[in-house]
Amino acid sequence: MRVLLLLSVSFVGCTTVSANRPRALVTLPPTTWAKGTQILWYDIQGDTDTELRAQMDAKGPELDGDRHDAYTSWHVTWKFPFVKSDEGCTTGPVTTDVRVVVTLPRWLGYADVNDPLVRRWIRYLDALQEHESGHRLTGINAASDITEQLPQLPPKPTCPEADETANALARKILEEHRARDVEYDAETKHGATQGATFP
Repeated sequence: MRVLLLLSVSFVGCTTVSANRPRALVTLPPTTWAKGTQILWYDIQGDTDTELRAQMDAKGPELDGDRHDAYTSWHVTWKFPFVKSDEGCTTGPVTTDVRVVVTLPRWLGYADVNDPLVRRWIRYLDALQEHESGHRLTGINAASDITEQLPQLPPKPTCPEADETANALARKILEEHRARDVEYDAETKHGATQGATFP
């Protein structure tokens, strides 16, 4: 999937020869991301591939002691009523909420979209968006599985028992999907197979 990128209209003037070129923030447009996705930025600067790589290596989100170019976290919450019958207590219809936060680099680059470095950066962000959207989908799928599976649990003698069983299953589903996130990174080499490498 190809996406267009947004160059901000906020230009900056500097004193060096290279920095006298018009500047603009080179980022993905908000419409690139699904509704409800929160974007966190870390700002980087540079005029070469090497400088941008060094900035991401130094400033990218840290996870388990390693720096990454980008990171997507998702958090699922759920709630349900109880339904009592002669057979016991079960969960009623389950509702879920998914909060997705994506951390991305934001480069104060050149305003010229035809500049070779800008074009390489645009291709990189396009691939990065594809990879991070895969992580977002894992969270969405986790919420969907919770919504579907909890009401299928058999009745329990009491509602506290039904509550404990349902929440235990929901937590198990989350663990399974977090493991899938790890597998996804391994399969894609953290997005490298999808083109999310720079330079």
